[in-house]
Amino acid sequence: MSSTGAVAWATGAISSPIDRVAPTDPLWVIYHEGEMTLVASSVEVERIASDFDIETLGFSLVAAPWYESDAHVRRVIELVGEDCASDVAGLGLEATFDLTRARLGLCGAEIEVMTGLARVATDAVEGAVGRWRPGEMSDREIAASVARHLEIYGADAVCLIVGADERLRRFRHPIMCGDVPQESLMVVVVARSQGLHVALTRLASRDEDASRELMEKCEIVNEHVRDATKVGSTWGDVYTALATGYGAVGQPEAWREHFQGGPIGYGQREFELSPQSQSSPWWNEAIPAGCATAFNPSLAGGAKIEDTFLVGGDSLTCVTQTKRWPRLAGKNSGTAVLRSREKKET
Repeated sequence: MSSTGAVAWATGAISSPIDRVAPTDPLWVIYHEGEMTLVASSVEVERIASDFDIETLGFSLVAAPWYESDAHVRRVIELVGEDCASDVAGLGLEATFDLTRARLGLCGAEIEVMTGLARVATDAVEGAVGRWRPGEMSDREIAASVARHLEIYGADAVCLIVGADERLRRFRHPIMCGDVPQESLMVVVVARSQGLHVALTRLASRDEDASRELMEKCEIVNEHVRDATKVGSTWGDVYTALATGYGAVGQPEAWREHFQGGPIGYGQREFELSPQSQSSPWWNEAIPAGCATAFNPSLAGGAKIEDTFLVGGDSLTCVTQTKRWPRLAGKNSGTAVLRSREKKET
């Protein structure tokens, strides 16, 4: 195993990424004849051996010289040969799908980590949005506030977007550019800790009626997704329900305009489908208990909903939603665009 997600899952996240955006970890994992061997970059061997009791954890540790091309691959071949399965391109049988499927159902300890991370990430985003004063802080300052809170608690943002006003209405990804939000604000984060991820989006506006209709439609789409996300249902069932939801609000093609999200865990999205992905091997895969999801229905004009859910036996539990930040406005469905604190105090 070489990808950051697979290595974190296999080792209990003893390897923190050095390059936070690298798809390949400096630590590789070999499982052979009931034993696990860690192949580490020679730069990291001493630190890993110092930070963790490798033998007690049941691992052995070998070095791969950082300055030699394909050193990790050669180490793997030396130890187990080329007759193997891996997520390394060209090395043995391709195992990425099977490794991802194996880790989708989170155990109790993993759920505990994800729940704690969700609290930290939610506080980071809601705290930043709650402190927003129209015309006083730039989008970059708001993003820095979110990142600072995450880092204090041992997490990092693998995706962080702050957008406002006209950029929010025009773009699905209104990346920070130094603008000072005047009327409306959106903060999006995918946060990571100990290899696991959570995602959430929060919106605020000086005029809560400005995008109410769009947010209500997003919530209706979201309800279709939630109703379909059950243990034993297939991922195809969920994406079909998502398409049905967009049709129910009169925008049947809107799902084509932006990624729609999916299962989250050791990847910020373990995989991502669309309602047209019937040929994907994931389409007919059953949803396992303990799986986490983060769907993000959105509509052009500045409306988007995103939270992280855990799939239980017969229910979904939202780990990023708080009572401080209510979204539902009606008895059954629909949302209000969130007011800034300034608006609430008047």
